Amino acid sequence: MKNEQNQPFIFFLTLGESLPKSFYAFDRCLRERGFILVPVKVDQLQMLVASTDQTQLIVISSVTDSKELKFYNEKIRGLLKYILKSKRITFMHLSSFSRSSDMKSFSLSKNYFFFKLPVDVKTLSGRIARYHDMKSETKLRWPGGKRAGLGAIS
Repeated sequence: MKNEQNQPFIFFLTLGESLPKSFYAFDRCLRERGFILVPVKVDQLQMLVASTDQTQLIVISSVTDSKELKFYNEKIRGLLKYILKSKRITFMHLSSFSRSSDMKSFSLSKNYFFFKLPVDVKTLSGRIARYHDMKSETKLRWPGGKRAGLGAIS
């Protein structure tokens, strides 16, 4: 088994008092791929984004009933507008309802993804793992430095 300290975290935003069944399914699939799924509440997510040293946080949220949808619209949607602008968080929104009206403004930053439920947990876990690997790769720099430019022409 892998070293526990080297396993990356993926956060699951809880919208109710108890964890949904989808949390356990994602936890099992992501654990097989070497990730740790951590449940967080809205206030914990806000503090986590403000205080963490990680450059990229992946957050999964699952909305399955009208009570969760109401909570999402009242508490999370307004917060998302500010958190997604920092580009330190990637939000995977799973919902059995239609897309929100402001999805266009969220998707422009390329860190908000909407998935219509029901969704295959293994397939989505594979996508999340590939996305994490892609984001965590070090960016390659050209070893030759910058190209010379022209000075001000009089």
